[in-house]
Amino acid sequence: MKPRTILLLAFMIFACVIGCMLGNFGQGIALPIGGQSVTFKAFIPPISVPAELIVQPSIDILGMKVGLYNTLFTTLIVDVVIIILVIIGRRGISEKGERPGNWFTNSWEAYIEMLYKQYIVPTLGARARAVVPIAVTAFTFILIAGLFELLPGVESIGVVERVATGGFCSVNTGGVTLVTGQKITTNFAKDCGFQQTGSVGSASVASITSDSPAAQTSQGGVIVVPFLRRATSDLSTTLAMAIIAFLFVEIQGVRANGVRYFGNFFRFSTLRHAGSGMTGLINYIQFGVGFLELLSEFIRIISFSFRLFGNMFAGSILVFVMAFIMPMVLPTLFLALEFAIAIIQAFVFMMLIVVFTSLAVAHTEH
Repeated sequence: MKPRTILLLAFMIFACVIGCMLGNFGQGIALPIGGQSVTFKAFIPPISVPAELIVQPSIDILGMKVGLYNTLFTTLIVDVVIIILVIIGRRGISEKGERPGNWFTNSWEAYIEMLYKQYIVPTLGARARAVVPIAVTAFTFILIAGLFELLPGVESIGVVERVATGGFCSVNTGGVTLVTGQKITTNFAKDCGFQQTGSVGSASVASITSDSPAAQTSQGGVIVVPFLRRATSDLSTTLAMAIIAFLFVEIQGVRANGVRYFGNFFRFSTLRHAGSGMTGLINYIQFGVGFLELLSEFIRIISFSFRLFGNMFAGSILVFVMAFIMPMVLPTLFLALEFAIAIIQAFVFMMLIVVFTSLAVAHTEH
């Protein structure tokens, strides 16, 4: 066998051995923390469908809390990363039209040219240039947002908050609060089995032992609200992208056909020539079909947003579950699968913009 094949097999065997050893992590591993024996175990954190607020205070507008949410924070970081990459790539382009002088700019050009020539031009032809900015931007954003899922600390490092009941055991060491994974069902002292001191979040945590009165009254533990969460796992983000894509498609339809574009939906001309008999019935059906077409236009917003949100959110939950079953091997495999799904979803979102734009600019007389 080739050396690379042997190296790959050796790495896979090593990963499997480590994964099997860490499989005991599900039952718990005792580590000495601050002179105490603390048991850590794999656990599934509380699953939250909406984004979590990570910066207090927030502004209450019409009953909704407006503030910095973890998915919004991740979105801003992804936006900054894309802007930086574009600026670096732009610096390698000569204003005189010469070939780029660095590999990074060449890579950017190859990336955009591949999407443009192989997927957008064959569908839209001469109108492809107008669609490239939004289509490639959407593809790039979803792709980089999916890549963030692979970074250590995403969805695992965040603000530690006390809860009245339930939650998990935690221990403070070196100014950092570590969640042990042991769920609290009765009280801290009984379920955790060690003394907790220091402060967690904004609430002070008293010293609790099995002999103290506080052990009988302290029922809650802690939860972690992550600083970073995949942006596309929040319906607010995908819905905003869907609305922008929808408005873009409709604008392109109006630009290509003018006010005649609305004739696809309001087919009053069929009523003027309704006639009688079978011809009249067909014209009335055509008039009703126009309203169905209008409804289908707005349903595209749901198609855009829920498809992306459902796949990304389900993927995050799947990684949590696999990490609970086997903390080493399975999460690695499913994280790689999640990135592959992010590529597919980015491509699907881009092609939906392209195809819907193609349908909008192809006006049909009724």
